[in-house]
Amino acid sequence: MAVVYLPVRPELNMTSAERAEALNREVFRLIRPTSVRHPMDVTEFMYLDWPNESTGQHALIADTEDLIYIDPAVDLTLLLALMPEVPQQEKDQLVAFIDANRGQHIPFGYLIPSTSEQLTETEAIDAGWRSISNP
Repeated sequence: MAVVYLPVRPELNMTSAERAEALNREVFRLIRPTSVRHPMDVTEFMYLDWPNESTGQHALIADTEDLIYIDPAVDLTLLLALMPEVPQQEKDQLVAFIDANRGQHIPFGYLIPSTSEQLTETEAIDAGWRSISNP
C-alpha cells in the first residue's frame, strides 16, 4: 500500500476545499459516471478529503496502488477542466490512457498528474496535516 497525500491548490476561483471536493467527485465518476449512478448510492466521493488545520489547504488521501475501474461511459470533461495547471499534452495522454482502459482496472497512481504534489504521511504531518491514523 502506498498512501499519498495530494494537496489541492486553489484554482479556477475555487478554494482548496471546493476544488478537492470537485476533483474527488470526478475521480469517483471514473468508476460510477452520473449516467450509471444508482439512487441508492451512498457516496459520490472516492477518497478522504483531509484539511490542514493550520493552513486551511485540503489534501486528498489516496493509495496509489488502488485499482480503479474505468467505466466505459466515463466522461472526462469536468475532470480535465479542474486541472488547468496540467499541460495539454499530459491531458491528451491521460485521455488516451483512459480511453484505452475503459472497462478495465488501472492503478490510481497512474492518474496522478506530474504537476500534483505528492506527500507521504510523514511529510504531510511535517507540513501541518494531522495523521489519519491518529486524528
